[in-house]
Amino acid sequence: MKNKIVFSGLLLAVLGLGSCKKFLQENPKSEQPVGAYFQTIDEVQSAVNYLYNVAEGPNSLFNVGGLYDGTTSFLFDNLSGLVNNVVAQNPSIPYFATLTFTAANTNGYLDPVWAQLYSNIASANTIITNATANTSISASDAAPLLATARYFRAMDYYYLVRIFGAVPLVLQPYTSLSNLSVPRTSIDSVYSSIESDLNWAITNGTLADKPMGSNGNQISLGTVETLLSEVYLTAAGYPLQQGQSAYTSALATAQTLINSTGGYALFDNSGGTTPFDKLRLTTFDGGTEYMYFVEYNSALQQSSYPEYSIPNTFPLPIANSPIQVAYTLMEQVWTPSTVLLGMYDSANDIRRHEKQFYSSSINYISTATSLPVSLPYNVFMPYRWYDSVAIFHTAASGKYTSVYRLADVYLIAAEAANALGQDPTPYLTPILNRAYVTPPAIPADQAGRQTLILAERYRELAMEGHFWFDMIRTRLYPDVTTPGTVTFSSLVGHSNGRGRTFTSTELLMPVPPTEIERDANLTQNPGY
Repeated sequence: MKNKIVFSGLLLAVLGLGSCKKFLQENPKSEQPVGAYFQTIDEVQSAVNYLYNVAEGPNSLFNVGGLYDGTTSFLFDNLSGLVNNVVAQNPSIPYFATLTFTAANTNGYLDPVWAQLYSNIASANTIITNATANTSISASDAAPLLATARYFRAMDYYYLVRIFGAVPLVLQPYTSLSNLSVPRTSIDSVYSSIESDLNWAITNGTLADKPMGSNGNQISLGTVETLLSEVYLTAAGYPLQQGQSAYTSALATAQTLINSTGGYALFDNSGGTTPFDKLRLTTFDGGTEYMYFVEYNSALQQSSYPEYSIPNTFPLPIANSPIQVAYTLMEQVWTPSTVLLGMYDSANDIRRHEKQFYSSSINYISTATSLPVSLPYNVFMPYRWYDSVAIFHTAASGKYTSVYRLADVYLIAAEAANALGQDPTPYLTPILNRAYVTPPAIPADQAGRQTLILAERYRELAMEGHFWFDMIRTRLYPDVTTPGTVTFSSLVGHSNGRGRTFTSTELLMPVPPTEIERDANLTQNPGY
């Protein structure tokens, strides 16, 4: 486990001005100026550890801010229309769900998203600049730490550019108030910076070629390759539409990881446990399939996700049952829509089987009859986050939150290969073979294969924050014709399932007005 020492990249340089000479001669007791820090590799490591903080940067998108609201990643799932949150307290969330959001009525929600990502970028910039400049630290020792800082900076910008479009591209630390007003940088330039950082990390970072969980829960070479392959896949689609060249890069990067001997592997069906059980069970946290996750610890920093895995009718006592929910509240913040559930063949798709990805009941042994009882819910719940120890005993879960898995890499390779006119079968087959009782045939035509691959992304990567970003990069929305059969039609003009239709405006979120007030060079996105 990483030792997460708090590091404030922006505040270290600000020591204030005053007229008291004696005060100015005092060495700061609780803060250090940047010039006095980064003198040892341990100090660089401490600063890098802060980038993993769940309250900032990309991890903040997957961290529960308010129990009734869930995470920012839930917000985008809700926006897609494939997921429902019926108990949200933040007033912005219903505006997103009904496509009635404006710059004004979402400022309080989106401004923290903007600020948390840029705060992480500022810390990464400070690390990269100062650790590189310090010649007393060996280049070999600094390399993996610099690679990690570049990874986080790239991931921060990857979320910013997809959420807001053109954003200020800041690659140097703030050292004064004179460079705070920065104009928006073109989307293609932001992507170029993201790719540059990730390629630097791969080429120069000397990162361990092993799963993140085998690398002390720190960024590994596979983590970087996963993100870069998806960045290329996104660049191939909208809005950049780089096409064949980006697909080629996405495929090559994904192939490198898939063909690695570093120990990456999809979870399999072994030991009486399905691959999808392994995604749920805490004993498999940090396993071979996880490329990037948000780390939690039941004793130090708990995950709130198990509170979303059974309905909010609990923790009422269960008649004739020895079990009692330990949490004070359970909330239905992330529940699958009928369209999402309909995308699965409930008989053939193992992920849709009861208590794999989703659950519709709770089981127990009756104290009255000593017989098993199945108590049905009135809604399907996400079983991926079901932690029985936390739910019924401790009310404290250490379950890691998955952000990227090897399954994503296989699907990236399949999509890119198919777009290039190549056979995606080697990459698609491992996903299909473990997901289905009888794997479906892979269509012979390129368009049919694309439909299958995109549908598998929705089925396989549910609960990992991909829905909305796949929609805006493909401009396609999934439709269910019959259970288990998915087709796609244009996103713009499509119903969100709640009586509204998507327009081109919703393809980007509004720039928070608070940020525009702070930065006179910022402009608002069209339609807001």
